[in-house]
Amino acid sequence: MHELTLLVGLSGAVLCMAERLTGPARCWGPSAVVLVVMALMACGAGGTALTAGAVAVAGSCLWAARTGPAHRRAPAVVDLATTALLTALAARPAGSPGHPAAGAHMTGMPGAYDPRFFLFLVACWLLARACVPLTRLMKSAPPTPPRPWRRVVREELGGAVMVAGMAAMLA
Repeated sequence: MHELTLLVGLSGAVLCMAERLTGPARCWGPSAVVLVVMALMACGAGGTALTAGAVAVAGSCLWAARTGPAHRRAPAVVDLATTALLTALAARPAGSPGHPAAGAHMTGMPGAYDPRFFLFLVACWLLARACVPLTRLMKSAPPTPPRPWRRVVREELGGAVMVAGMAAMLA
């Protein structure tokens, strides 16, 4: 099961990168950082490497909030902030309460987290993502035209798969 969740997380990062690759670097740069961090997790990195990865993802979150395209800024910030949090949780040092040795949960050992923790993280992410279109509706700005459903699925699928895969690795 662990290898499957690892593949799900990596495929989500690849989908995010592929969806944004056609745009300028300010669009795909944060996704590239997340893809590198997910690859580190896949290789079994832990501790300092993942801590540096969490800091890099948090920095890319700030970058996306500042320079990202306006229509994708809020969803990208929610996805990147959640990814930074999950990476920081995966990087907790060995000896922390309820945490296996560094990198152990990346090599097939049972996870140190309760499945309820996984559900809590995914529920928080879903709630934050649901608030993005709701805040757009509440603004007094003119409404944006509806987007084709295929485009919406393509834009949202990568982040959903990535966050669910990363959270499942921790569960």
